[in-house]
Amino acid sequence: MGEILKRGRGYSLRYYDGGTRKVLASKQTSYADAKRMLAEIEARIARGEAGLVERKNFGTLGDLIERFLVEYRRPRIKDLARYRAQARSVLQRATPLVSCPVSAISSSDIVKWRDALASRRLPGTVYNAMNQLAAVFAWGVRHGLAPHNPLKGVERPTTSASLDFFSAEESQRLLKLASERAISPSGRMLHLAVAIALHTGLRKGEIFGLRWIDIDCQTRRLSVARSFQSTPKSGKTRHLRLPSLLIPLLTAWQTQCPLSPQGLVLPFGRGDDRLCKKDAHLGLPRLLEDANLRPVLHPWHTLRHTFASHYIMRGGNLLTLSNVLGHADVKVTMIYAHLAPDFLADEMDRVRFL
Repeated sequence: MGEILKRGRGYSLRYYDGGTRKVLASKQTSYADAKRMLAEIEARIARGEAGLVERKNFGTLGDLIERFLVEYRRPRIKDLARYRAQARSVLQRATPLVSCPVSAISSSDIVKWRDALASRRLPGTVYNAMNQLAAVFAWGVRHGLAPHNPLKGVERPTTSASLDFFSAEESQRLLKLASERAISPSGRMLHLAVAIALHTGLRKGEIFGLRWIDIDCQTRRLSVARSFQSTPKSGKTRHLRLPSLLIPLLTAWQTQCPLSPQGLVLPFGRGDDRLCKKDAHLGLPRLLEDANLRPVLHPWHTLRHTFASHYIMRGGNLLTLSNVLGHADVKVTMIYAHLAPDFLADEMDRVRFL
């Protein structure tokens, strides 16, 4: 069995090759990386190969990232160009490491980078950056472009899901103002979009991807088949019961709705397809401000949270809510569990010593 010896800031490896004891300066800065290198050397000796591992020139992390952004693909990624643009933005957080050789980056280097990033960024930002960089290394290892994944086993910062929603009174105030401003076609569409979001919990893309063929006011059928021009986040169509409050709004709007090639319920955009842009807020932040509501980071998603939160607070079932919202895993829906009227209820009274 070989040994790992601490030598200043690095480690030396002591092992036996053919009965001869050898000592090698590993140049690894963490014990875990030195141990991994020793195991690799001993495995090669056991196979009758040379003890010292030939080091392949893997290039820099910047080179690996560029190849990842060009070559990486998965069938589940609906918009590959959008994914690559987002990945590039997130990976800019790894700028201090991009000039380092891939083979020289150790877990301790990742820890130092993580801690430096955490000193000036929120935990969620650090978490996303680490996950994206881990994906780059994992892809590199699979394709022989990286010797190992230094993020493996490195602890990520703890993040908590953001759950901001409007009260019933705030929601009523927002709908009232939206209704009062429903004079122009864009005003009527904004009013209808807000009403749909607050009464169904649909995502923004699902609302603006709705077509008239997805809605049947007579049978109260609502099919959520698209998110903008793609499939919903789960990749599956879901069928919901159309809330009765929306029926008169949709019926009145159908006779006034501008025509669009795709038959959109809310053809907000301009051009041939009349689809709104994914990053457009369509006047909702201004509407919130004029209704004296607090500014929120993600206005449309806050309306989705508002529906889900009030659904649970009024006795709704978590499993049903998971299906309504289109969550792939009910664990995601559990962020609303604490709002249930019977959450923990009298459970804390079970233990009595009187």
